[in-house]
Amino acid sequence: MNIFVDTSYFAARIIARDQWRDKAVRAIGPGVRFVTSSLVVNETVTLLQRRGLFSAALRFLQEIRSNPDVQIVYVDPGIQGEAWDLFSRWGSSGASAVDCASFAIMRRLGTKKAFTFDKHFRTAGFEIL
Repeated sequence: MNIFVDTSYFAARIIARDQWRDKAVRAIGPGVRFVTSSLVVNETVTLLQRRGLFSAALRFLQEIRSNPDVQIVYVDPGIQGEAWDLFSRWGSSGASAVDCASFAIMRRLGTKKAFTFDKHFRTAGFEIL
């Protein structure tokens, strides 16, 4: 089963004091294949760096790039255009441009579920795990 993974989930797994850490650690089950985007990876690395966790950011990059159970989708012009269209629909509710790119990727791949703590995924019609 493919499940999209958002920045909030990655951050909760990595940052020891994150409010969602316990839930994030318990969320993984057998047979799960992660899908994420290059934008989410960039957003996660930036978040870690800004919180003074540069070493954790480097470790995260190394691990995610070498993990065969994680598919990283690189945003192409088609996905980007759809994301911008989705932003005009969901941006006023607080969904970010990166969230909208995630929605576009999930639609393209037929993925309905996401590991995230971001309520905007539910608002856009996806199931939050």
